[in-house]
Amino acid sequence: MARIFDRVAIETWLRDEMVQKFPRGGLGDIRMGSQVIVNPGETAVFVRGGEPMGTFEPGRHTLTTENIPWLTDWIEKIGFSGKNVFTADVYFVKTTDMTLKWGTSSPIIIEHPQRSPGASAIVGNGTYVVKAKDPWRFINAMDAFRDSVRLQQIKQRLDPMLGVMMQDKLSELAIAKNLGPAQLQSFSKDINDLLVGLLQEEFDAVGMTLVDFNIRLALHPKSLEVVTNMGYGTSYVQKQQADAFVEAAQNPSGGGMGEIGFGAMGMAAMQSFQNQQGQQQQQQQPQQAPQAAQPAGTPDVMTPAQAAQILQVAEEDVVAAIEEGDLKARKIGRAYRISKAALEAFLAG
Repeated sequence: MARIFDRVAIETWLRDEMVQKFPRGGLGDIRMGSQVIVNPGETAVFVRGGEPMGTFEPGRHTLTTENIPWLTDWIEKIGFSGKNVFTADVYFVKTTDMTLKWGTSSPIIIEHPQRSPGASAIVGNGTYVVKAKDPWRFINAMDAFRDSVRLQQIKQRLDPMLGVMMQDKLSELAIAKNLGPAQLQSFSKDINDLLVGLLQEEFDAVGMTLVDFNIRLALHPKSLEVVTNMGYGTSYVQKQQADAFVEAAQNPSGGGMGEIGFGAMGMAAMQSFQNQQGQQQQQQQPQQAPQAAQPAGTPDVMTPAQAAQILQVAEEDVVAAIEEGDLKARKIGRAYRISKAALEAFLAG
Protein backbone atom coordinates (compact mmCIF):
# COMPACT_ATOMS: atom_id res chain seq x y z
CA MET A 1 0.00 0.00 0.00
CA ALA A 2 1.38 3.39 -1.00
CA ARG A 3 2.33 5.81 1.79
CA ILE A 4 1.10 9.41 1.80
CA PHE A 5 3.81 12.06 2.01
CA ASP A 6 3.51 15.67 3.16
CA ARG A 7 7.18 16.47 2.50
CA VAL A 8 9.35 15.58 -0.49
CA ALA A 9 13.09 15.85 0.12
CA ILE A 10 16.33 13.87 0.25
CA GLU A 11 17.70 13.83 3.77
CA THR A 12 21.16 12.35 3.16
CA TRP A 13 23.36 11.42 0.21
CA LEU A 14 26.12 8.87 0.02
CA ARG A 15 29.40 10.49 -1.02
CA ASP A 16 29.37 8.93 -4.53
CA GLU A 17 25.58 8.86 -5.00
CA MET A 18 24.35 10.74 -8.09
CA VAL A 19 20.60 9.96 -8.29
CA GLN A 20 18.03 9.15 -5.60
CA LYS A 21 14.40 8.25 -6.08
CA PHE A 22 11.70 9.49 -3.72
CA PRO A 23 10.15 7.50 -2.23
CA ARG A 24 12.46 4.50 -2.24
CA GLY A 25 11.12 1.01 -2.72
CA GLY A 26 7.91 1.71 -4.60
CA LEU A 27 5.14 4.18 -5.26
CA GLY A 28 4.19 7.03 -2.98
CA ASP A 29 1.14 9.30 -2.78
CA ILE A 30 2.00 12.98 -2.40
CA ARG A 31 -0.50 15.28 -0.74
CA MET A 32 -1.39 18.59 -2.37
CA GLY A 33 0.12 21.42 -0.33
CA SER A 34 3.22 19.37 0.49
CA GLN A 35 6.64 20.98 0.66
CA VAL A 36 9.21 20.04 -1.97
CA ILE A 37 12.69 20.87 -0.66
CA VAL A 38 15.51 20.89 -3.20
CA ASN A 39 18.95 21.60 -1.77
CA PRO A 40 21.76 23.44 -3.59
CA GLY A 41 23.41 21.16 -6.15
CA GLU A 42 20.19 19.16 -6.71
CA THR A 43 17.32 19.12 -9.20
CA ALA A 44 14.05 17.24 -8.62
CA VAL A 45 12.13 15.71 -11.54
CA PHE A 46 8.53 14.55 -11.05
CA VAL A 47 7.71 11.49 -13.20
CA ARG A 48 4.47 9.61 -13.79
CA GLY A 49 3.91 6.79 -16.25
CA GLY A 50 7.41 7.18 -17.66
CA GLU A 51 6.84 10.84 -18.58
CA PRO A 52 8.38 13.94 -16.97
CA MET A 53 5.71 16.15 -15.43
CA GLY A 54 7.81 18.98 -13.99
CA THR A 55 11.20 19.99 -12.64
CA PHE A 56 12.13 21.82 -9.44
CA GLU A 57 15.35 23.79 -9.01
CA PRO A 58 16.96 24.44 -5.58
CA GLY A 59 14.60 26.04 -3.09
CA ARG A 60 11.44 25.32 -1.06
CA HIS A 61 8.30 24.77 -3.16
CA THR A 62 4.67 24.29 -2.09
CA LEU A 63 2.64 21.91 -4.25
CA THR A 64 -0.43 23.93 -5.18
CA THR A 65 -2.06 24.56 -8.52
CA GLU A 66 -1.84 28.31 -7.84
CA ASN A 67 1.95 28.59 -7.79
CA ILE A 68 2.89 25.63 -10.02
CA PRO A 69 1.14 26.07 -13.40
CA TRP A 70 2.03 22.68 -14.84
CA LEU A 71 0.49 20.98 -11.81
CA THR A 72 -2.98 22.17 -12.86
CA ASP A 73 -2.87 20.33 -16.19
CA TRP A 74 -1.37 17.30 -14.52
CA ILE A 75 -4.06 17.07 -11.83
CA GLU A 76 -6.81 17.49 -14.43
CA LYS A 77 -5.27 14.66 -16.43
CA ILE A 78 -4.72 12.12 -13.63
CA GLY A 79 -7.32 13.20 -11.09
CA PHE A 80 -7.13 12.68 -7.35
CA SER A 81 -7.34 9.43 -5.40
CA GLY A 82 -10.14 10.82 -3.24
CA LYS A 83 -7.75 12.05 -0.53
CA ASN A 84 -6.44 15.16 -2.30
CA VAL A 85 -3.24 13.25 -3.19
CA PHE A 86 -1.58 12.13 -6.39
CA THR A 87 0.96 9.42 -7.17
CA ALA A 88 4.37 10.20 -8.65
CA ASP A 89 8.01 9.19 -8.58
CA VAL A 90 10.44 11.99 -7.84
CA TYR A 91 14.07 11.64 -8.99
CA PHE A 92 16.63 13.89 -7.31
CA VAL A 93 19.72 14.41 -9.46
CA LYS A 94 22.99 15.90 -8.25
CA THR A 95 24.09 18.74 -10.53
CA THR A 96 27.56 19.22 -9.03
CA ASP A 97 30.83 18.33 -10.81
CA MET A 98 31.73 14.65 -11.19
CA THR A 99 35.43 13.83 -11.61
CA LEU A 100 35.99 10.50 -13.36
CA LYS A 101 39.16 8.57 -14.09
CA TRP A 102 39.51 7.17 -17.59
CA GLY A 103 41.97 5.00 -19.50
CA THR A 104 42.01 3.04 -22.75
CA SER A 105 41.24 -0.66 -22.37
CA SER A 106 42.27 -1.15 -26.02
CA PRO A 107 43.92 1.28 -28.47
CA ILE A 108 41.89 4.06 -30.05
CA ILE A 109 42.34 4.07 -33.83
CA ILE A 110 42.84 7.61 -35.14
CA GLU A 111 42.48 7.90 -38.90
CA HIS A 112 44.70 10.35 -40.84
CA PRO A 113 44.45 9.19 -44.48
CA GLN A 114 46.65 12.03 -45.78
CA ARG A 115 49.58 10.97 -43.54
CA SER A 116 51.25 7.53 -43.72
CA PRO A 117 50.36 4.86 -42.68
CA GLY A 118 46.79 6.17 -42.72
CA ALA A 119 46.01 5.69 -39.03
CA SER A 120 47.60 5.52 -35.58
CA ALA A 121 46.85 3.44 -32.51
CA ILE A 122 46.60 5.74 -29.48
CA VAL A 123 46.50 4.92 -25.76
CA GLY A 124 45.72 7.33 -22.96
CA ASN A 125 44.67 7.87 -19.37
CA GLY A 126 43.71 10.72 -17.07
CA THR A 127 40.56 12.36 -15.73
CA TYR A 128 37.57 14.27 -17.02
CA VAL A 129 34.95 16.34 -15.20
CA VAL A 130 31.26 16.36 -16.12
CA LYS A 131 27.95 17.39 -14.57
CA ALA A 132 24.27 16.91 -15.32
CA LYS A 133 22.65 19.95 -16.98
CA ASP A 134 19.43 18.37 -18.32
CA PRO A 135 18.33 16.01 -15.52
CA TRP A 136 15.53 14.28 -17.46
CA ARG A 137 17.76 13.56 -20.47
CA PHE A 138 20.55 12.49 -18.11
CA ILE A 139 18.27 10.04 -16.26
CA ASN A 140 17.18 8.48 -19.54
CA ALA A 141 20.68 8.26 -21.04
CA MET A 142 22.17 6.76 -17.89
CA ASP A 143 19.22 4.37 -17.30
CA ALA A 144 18.92 5.91 -13.83
CA PHE A 145 15.32 4.94 -13.04
CA ARG A 146 16.36 3.25 -9.81
CA ASP A 147 16.22 3.92 -6.09
CA SER A 148 19.89 4.89 -6.10
CA VAL A 149 22.56 5.40 -8.76
CA ARG A 150 26.23 5.58 -7.78
CA LEU A 151 29.16 7.24 -9.53
CA GLN A 152 30.67 3.90 -10.60
CA GLN A 153 27.46 3.00 -12.43
CA ILE A 154 27.59 6.32 -14.30
CA LYS A 155 31.24 5.69 -15.15
CA GLN A 156 30.47 2.24 -16.56
CA ARG A 157 28.08 3.83 -19.05
CA LEU A 158 30.20 6.89 -19.86
CA ASP A 159 33.62 5.25 -20.35
CA PRO A 160 32.79 3.24 -23.52
CA MET A 161 30.89 6.23 -24.92
CA LEU A 162 33.89 8.48 -24.32
CA GLY A 163 36.16 6.04 -26.17
CA VAL A 164 33.90 6.13 -29.23
CA MET A 165 33.54 9.92 -29.03
CA MET A 166 37.31 10.40 -28.80
CA GLN A 167 37.98 8.09 -31.74
CA ASP A 168 35.59 10.06 -33.95
CA LYS A 169 36.66 13.52 -32.84
CA LEU A 170 40.40 12.80 -32.84
CA SER A 171 40.12 11.48 -36.39
CA GLU A 172 38.31 14.67 -37.40
CA LEU A 173 41.01 16.71 -35.67
CA ALA A 174 43.87 14.75 -37.26
CA ILE A 175 42.42 15.29 -40.73
CA ALA A 176 41.66 18.98 -40.15
CA LYS A 177 45.10 19.72 -38.68
CA ASN A 178 47.01 17.32 -41.00
CA LEU A 179 48.40 15.38 -38.05
CA GLY A 180 50.38 12.17 -38.34
CA PRO A 181 51.75 9.79 -35.68
CA ALA A 182 54.50 12.15 -34.49
CA GLN A 183 52.16 15.13 -34.20
CA LEU A 184 49.52 13.13 -32.34
CA GLN A 185 52.22 12.07 -29.87
CA SER A 186 53.28 15.66 -29.11
CA PHE A 187 49.94 17.47 -29.49
CA SER A 188 48.41 16.31 -26.20
CA LYS A 189 47.85 19.66 -24.39
CA ASP A 190 46.27 21.36 -27.39
CA ILE A 191 44.21 18.24 -28.12
CA ASN A 192 42.74 18.36 -24.60
CA ASP A 193 41.68 21.98 -25.05
CA LEU A 194 40.18 21.33 -28.49
CA LEU A 195 38.41 18.15 -27.42
CA VAL A 196 36.39 19.96 -24.75
CA GLY A 197 34.68 21.95 -27.49
CA LEU A 198 34.48 19.07 -29.96
CA LEU A 199 33.02 16.61 -27.45
CA GLN A 200 30.46 18.96 -25.89
CA GLU A 201 27.88 18.26 -28.59
CA GLU A 202 28.12 14.55 -27.79
CA PHE A 203 27.69 15.21 -24.05
CA ASP A 204 24.69 17.46 -24.81
CA ALA A 205 22.98 14.37 -26.22
CA VAL A 206 23.16 12.67 -22.80
CA GLY A 207 22.15 15.77 -20.82
CA MET A 208 25.61 16.61 -19.51
CA THR A 209 28.25 19.34 -19.63
CA LEU A 210 31.92 18.50 -20.15
CA VAL A 211 33.58 20.81 -17.61
CA ASP A 212 37.22 19.77 -17.93
CA PHE A 213 39.30 17.22 -19.82
CA ASN A 214 42.80 16.10 -18.87
CA ILE A 215 43.70 12.95 -20.80
CA ARG A 216 47.35 12.18 -21.60
CA LEU A 217 47.72 10.59 -25.03
CA ALA A 218 50.57 8.54 -26.51
CA LEU A 219 51.20 6.23 -29.43
CA HIS A 220 50.70 2.53 -28.73
CA PRO A 221 54.17 0.85 -28.61
CA LYS A 222 53.13 -1.30 -31.59
CA SER A 223 50.99 1.29 -33.35
CA LEU A 224 52.17 0.39 -36.87
CA GLU A 225 51.52 -3.31 -36.33
CA VAL A 226 48.07 -2.64 -34.86
CA VAL A 227 46.88 -0.39 -37.69
CA THR A 228 48.38 -2.48 -40.49
CA ASN A 229 46.68 -5.55 -39.05
CA MET A 230 43.43 -3.59 -39.38
CA GLY A 231 44.04 -2.87 -43.06
CA TYR A 232 45.55 0.62 -43.04
CA GLY A 233 48.40 1.10 -45.53
CA THR A 234 50.33 -2.03 -46.49
CA SER A 235 48.85 -4.99 -44.67
CA TYR A 236 50.96 -6.64 -42.01
CA VAL A 237 50.75 -9.99 -43.82
CA GLN A 238 52.15 -8.42 -46.99
CA LYS A 239 54.91 -6.79 -44.98
CA GLN A 240 55.89 -10.16 -43.52
CA GLN A 241 55.89 -11.73 -46.98
CA ALA A 242 58.09 -8.93 -48.35
CA ASP A 243 60.51 -9.36 -45.44
CA ALA A 244 60.67 -13.10 -46.16
CA PHE A 245 61.56 -12.46 -49.81
CA VAL A 246 64.27 -9.96 -48.82
CA GLU A 247 65.75 -12.52 -46.45
CA ALA A 248 65.61 -15.21 -49.17
CA ALA A 249 67.28 -12.88 -51.69
CA GLN A 250 70.16 -12.29 -49.29
CA ASN A 251 70.59 -15.97 -48.50
CA PRO A 252 73.12 -17.77 -50.83
CA SER A 253 71.32 -21.09 -50.28
CA GLY A 254 67.94 -19.60 -51.12
CA GLY A 255 67.47 -21.41 -54.45
CA GLY A 256 69.16 -18.81 -56.68
CA MET A 257 67.54 -15.73 -55.16
CA GLY A 258 70.89 -14.65 -53.75
CA GLU A 259 72.47 -14.70 -57.22
CA ILE A 260 69.83 -12.58 -58.99
CA GLY A 261 69.43 -10.17 -56.05
CA PHE A 262 66.20 -8.43 -55.21
CA GLY A 263 65.86 -6.05 -58.10
CA ALA A 264 63.10 -6.06 -60.70
CA MET A 265 63.01 -9.89 -60.90
CA GLY A 266 62.85 -10.14 -57.13
CA MET A 267 60.00 -7.64 -56.97
CA ALA A 268 58.13 -9.54 -59.67
CA ALA A 269 58.63 -12.80 -57.79
CA MET A 270 57.41 -11.19 -54.59
CA GLN A 271 54.28 -9.87 -56.34
CA SER A 272 53.61 -13.31 -57.84
CA PHE A 273 53.98 -14.90 -54.42
CA GLN A 274 51.60 -12.37 -52.90
CA ASN A 275 49.03 -13.05 -55.64
CA GLN A 276 49.29 -16.79 -55.01
CA GLN A 277 48.88 -16.25 -51.30
CA GLY A 278 45.83 -14.06 -51.94
CA GLN A 279 44.23 -16.74 -54.10
CA GLN A 280 44.90 -19.40 -51.49
CA GLN A 281 43.41 -17.21 -48.78
CA GLN A 282 40.27 -16.66 -50.87
CA GLN A 283 39.92 -20.41 -51.45
CA GLN A 284 40.41 -21.14 -47.77
CA GLN A 285 38.26 -18.26 -46.55
CA PRO A 286 35.08 -20.31 -45.76
CA GLN A 287 37.09 -22.62 -43.51
CA GLN A 288 39.22 -19.91 -41.95
CA ALA A 289 36.54 -17.26 -41.50
CA PRO A 290 35.65 -18.14 -37.88
CA GLN A 291 39.32 -17.89 -36.83
CA ALA A 292 39.89 -14.69 -38.81
CA ALA A 293 36.83 -13.08 -37.31
CA GLN A 294 38.31 -12.97 -33.82
CA PRO A 295 42.01 -12.02 -34.10
CA ALA A 296 44.03 -11.07 -31.06
CA GLY A 297 43.70 -7.38 -30.31
CA THR A 298 40.13 -6.94 -31.55
CA PRO A 299 39.02 -3.50 -30.25
CA ASP A 300 36.29 -3.35 -27.62
CA VAL A 301 34.51 -0.77 -29.81
CA MET A 302 34.91 -0.54 -33.59
CA THR A 303 33.62 1.20 -36.68
CA PRO A 304 31.73 -0.66 -39.45
CA ALA A 305 34.92 -0.48 -41.55
CA GLN A 306 36.94 -2.14 -38.78
CA ALA A 307 34.27 -4.80 -38.27
CA ALA A 308 34.24 -5.41 -42.03
CA GLN A 309 38.02 -5.92 -41.98
CA ILE A 310 37.69 -8.48 -39.19
CA LEU A 311 34.79 -10.27 -40.90
CA GLN A 312 36.50 -10.04 -44.32
CA VAL A 313 33.41 -8.55 -45.96
CA ALA A 314 32.53 -5.17 -47.47
CA GLU A 315 31.67 -2.30 -45.13
CA GLU A 316 28.27 -2.04 -46.84
CA ASP A 317 27.49 -5.62 -45.75
CA VAL A 318 28.16 -4.69 -42.12
CA VAL A 319 25.94 -1.60 -42.31
CA ALA A 320 23.19 -3.69 -43.95
CA ALA A 321 23.39 -6.25 -41.13
CA ILE A 322 23.07 -3.43 -38.57
CA GLU A 323 20.07 -1.85 -40.28
CA GLU A 324 18.35 -5.23 -40.62
CA GLY A 325 18.80 -5.81 -36.89
CA ASP A 326 21.06 -8.86 -37.24
CA LEU A 327 24.14 -7.09 -35.84
CA LYS A 328 23.60 -4.92 -32.79
CA ALA A 329 25.26 -1.50 -32.85
CA ARG A 330 24.86 1.89 -31.20
CA LYS A 331 24.30 4.95 -33.36
CA ILE A 332 26.04 8.09 -32.09
CA GLY A 333 25.23 11.06 -34.26
CA ARG A 334 25.45 9.75 -37.83
CA ALA A 335 27.99 7.02 -37.07
CA TYR A 336 27.52 3.38 -36.00
CA ARG A 337 29.75 1.82 -33.36
CA ILE A 338 29.89 -1.93 -32.70
CA SER A 339 31.05 -3.58 -29.50
CA LYS A 340 33.31 -6.62 -29.49
CA ALA A 341 30.60 -8.54 -27.60
CA ALA A 342 27.99 -7.68 -30.23
CA LEU A 343 30.29 -8.86 -33.03
CA GLU A 344 30.97 -12.14 -31.23
CA ALA A 345 27.21 -12.64 -30.67
CA PHE A 346 26.59 -11.99 -34.38
CA LEU A 347 29.16 -14.62 -35.35
CA ALA A 348 27.73 -17.12 -32.90
CA GLY A 349 24.36 -16.74 -34.63
